[in-house]
Amino acid sequence: MRKRKKGRTLSRVSSQRKALLRTLFVSLIDNYQIKTTLAKARELRPFAERRITLAKRGLEKEDLISATRELKKDLPQKTVEKVILLANDFKNRAGGYLRIIKLSARKADSAEMAIVELVQVTKPKEERGDKGEKVKEADVAKKSKKKKE
Repeated sequence: MRKRKKGRTLSRVSSQRKALLRTLFVSLIDNYQIKTTLAKARELRPFAERRITLAKRGLEKEDLISATRELKKDLPQKTVEKVILLANDFKNRAGGYLRIIKLSARKADSAEMAIVELVQVTKPKEERGDKGEKVKEADVAKKSKKKKE
């Protein structure tokens, strides 16, 4: 019987489940939003919010070394750095860093789908596509060729 057991198994053994959540979290941090099944999204929320809160506490208590070491147990170094930067964005927010938006069922297997996104995040200028961003040399070359034609 499955009494008082926390979390969903997601049809995986515990090591695969941990790897899945870790991968989903890394994708979420890199892309600011991901599309996944509703069950995975609901499992991802507490996993991700605990990591962001840990980084946030490290910034508040000026114990960043300890928080960084804790995060490195689960996540790659690049992601740890991004999580710490995100924690700085969320310093005035008391939890609830993710938003889950339900979508229609997937056509192939009728699985309930959802979009998981970070709430209240300002993307860096390079990713936003602002007019003030640096233009790559390749783009300039392409535009000059078009003008010649």
